[in-house]
Amino acid sequence: MDKPDKDHVKMTNTFKILGVSGSLRQASLNSTFLRAMQHLCPEGCSFDIYPRLQDIPLFNPDADETEAPAPSVAMWRAALLRADMVLLASPEYAHGVTGVMKNALDWIVSSGELTDKPLAFPNLSIRTDLAWQQLAETLKVMGGQLIQECSPHASLSKPLVLPEMSVQSLLENRDVAERLQHLWANIIAHLQATTVKP
Repeated sequence: MDKPDKDHVKMTNTFKILGVSGSLRQASLNSTFLRAMQHLCPEGCSFDIYPRLQDIPLFNPDADETEAPAPSVAMWRAALLRADMVLLASPEYAHGVTGVMKNALDWIVSSGELTDKPLAFPNLSIRTDLAWQQLAETLKVMGGQLIQECSPHASLSKPLVLPEMSVQSLLENRDVAERLQHLWANIIAHLQATTVKP
């Protein structure tokens, strides 16, 4: 049997996608969306959902400048650094970005893990987009690259999640499942077009 071609092995390396939910609610629609995306993850990609955003301490610039980062901060930064793309899903609380998301991002302003990092940032809400706009601006200032074709905006006619639905029932909804698969196709196309895997 012939040995695998080295160039072919390089071409089949896995793209690493990191999903981050800005909500800590167990029944969060944003987390449900990410779990559904994880279930549909295609061959050639790995998809991990960041599990411990709530463990990151409140941001303190003095501690960031004078001390080694807390283990939870180091874990957060390393996970972002490893990712080829970050998929963010975050709700709107009181017309703004959630505290847990903003706090996590504050810890990487100076360390720069999002600099030139491709970001998929869909707006899952069909009612509000104030927090989406605020967070998009923050991510832009931090150097992240918001990929428009990977950042769809939900509408009444084209939802990306549905209220009070489990991951399984969401995947069984043909229209929603097709939109999530289309998002995956756009993610893969962008990474293949722009990323040279070692």
